[in-house]
Amino acid sequence: MSFKVKELIIADLYRYQGRVSLLLFIRSLLFNKGFKYFFWIRLSKAMNNMAIIKWLPRLMHYYYKRIYCCDIGFRHEISAGICFYHVYNCAFADGVVLGKNVTLTHGVTLGHVNGVTPIIGDNVYLGPGCCVLGPVVVGNNVVIGANAVVTKDVPDNAIIVGNPGKIISYNGSSTTLKHPYIKEL
Repeated sequence: MSFKVKELIIADLYRYQGRVSLLLFIRSLLFNKGFKYFFWIRLSKAMNNMAIIKWLPRLMHYYYKRIYCCDIGFRHEISAGICFYHVYNCAFADGVVLGKNVTLTHGVTLGHVNGVTPIIGDNVYLGPGCCVLGPVVVGNNVVIGANAVVTKDVPDNAIIVGNPGKIISYNGSSTTLKHPYIKEL
């Protein structure tokens, strides 16, 4: 496993627990659905070009993809510190880019329009059931509320609610993020 993948996994573990240890890693891998799901995504992506052993992480990823009804592939650009609460029913279109310290909840859809997919910035919270569709750039420190539908670019520090998504404040996501991973990779 490369240094980059180890650092990404450590960043993900830190987002869930606020600290990192071998015992926390094992416990999270066994009992934390979100950490487990992205652990296998990270390994699948890292071992994609290794002819002999690439099938095991892919097999595990596809298994959890089916169990959790979650359509997130391993080829997406996902930065450090992903936190995935309530794993079920999420879907990402091919080409989605996620920044650092993104928090996902259940039912999040990041979809394409005419083949163009969203780009999500750093320190973003995506609420339950929200949809970000098309060539949308979501800025840093943004909160997208439950069941919001976003089809236009979102500036930094915005809080979006409703369908269609409307900005209700510029207080940002600083109070919604749990254990943001700050170390640069």
